[in-house]
Amino acid sequence: MINEAIGKVVLKEDLTEGEMEDAMREITMRSASTVEIASFITALRMKGETPEEITAAARAIKDKSSTINVGDDLVCLDREEITVERETVLSTTKGLAEGTTIFNISTATALVVAGGGLKVAKYGRRSASPLCGSADVTEALGINLDMTSTQLERCINEVGICFLYEPQVQKGMEHIVAIRKKIGIRTIFNLLDPLINPAGARIQVLGVYKPSLTETMATVLKNLGIKRAFVVHGEDTLDEISITGKTKVTEFKDGWMKSSFIKPEDFGMKRGKLAEIKGGTKEQNAEIILEVLRGNRGPKRDIIVLNAAAAFVIAGRAKDFSEGVQLANQSIDSGEAINTLEKLVEFTNAEHRYVRKSYEGEVE
Repeated sequence: MINEAIGKVVLKEDLTEGEMEDAMREITMRSASTVEIASFITALRMKGETPEEITAAARAIKDKSSTINVGDDLVCLDREEITVERETVLSTTKGLAEGTTIFNISTATALVVAGGGLKVAKYGRRSASPLCGSADVTEALGINLDMTSTQLERCINEVGICFLYEPQVQKGMEHIVAIRKKIGIRTIFNLLDPLINPAGARIQVLGVYKPSLTETMATVLKNLGIKRAFVVHGEDTLDEISITGKTKVTEFKDGWMKSSFIKPEDFGMKRGKLAEIKGGTKEQNAEIILEVLRGNRGPKRDIIVLNAAAAFVIAGRAKDFSEGVQLANQSIDSGEAINTLEKLVEFTNAEHRYVRKSYEGEVE
């Protein structure tokens, strides 16, 4: 099947959902060769992936991935009616941006959001040296990533946040990671990574690496059963809400979708420079996150606050971004954000370590 799919894609023909699922299952089941996989995902990138193709691929991978049962804590209500008391599971996973040298914004954002009372499932992977991925900085913060599904479920319920390490979620996918590293370009898997959240979140803040993808990925999230989402792309190729310029935000809820632009000045923030949010090694990035959580102000805090504000808005905790900014600042200034980190470190290190075969991925 994958050879037929390659033949269609090189002719710039879109695949049906059934064709895409069949091809992706050949890939995940190791029925396709390395050459076939590389040819297929490269051809897809050159053609441009459709929402239907991405949706079908995500479903095929989700069928193979682990799941985490959060029971009654998972909110499936209309997002207009969502309440913090129902302990929303919120995905703040973001798309990958290889080559990015900013610090790990989404990791810090997850801690601020959890400190504000929402439950967070954050997916992460290791980086290709010398970059610092989410899993790298998470470990530098003292968090143990080697957790079983049962331990992760308890972590969400007791601490309010858990970090999902890629090998625990996508078992048996090492061959795909190796191929992606060798071809060295963004592929459909960069779009799929943030969609494979085993906690079954129904609301999401998703960052993408180019502005034309915001509507595409919002459609994919809707197809996958996400009830409410922001898909964002910031200037300077940030797959985050940016403080260096405008950010394109595509929102969907209640069956409608709209795109708009926001900028830091809209919320009383000074426009920053890319150099002001640069990161470094995993130890340096961990220290940056700690400094912000301890109350330090400046551009790094501002970009964390803006991204956390989006999470509070889409979860229904804040009525707009301005109120979301207030809640994010409160999470930091009250000490709840750093307390959440401390509880997470304590919980994960008190658990019996689960030893698994590790492999290197790409950046956060």
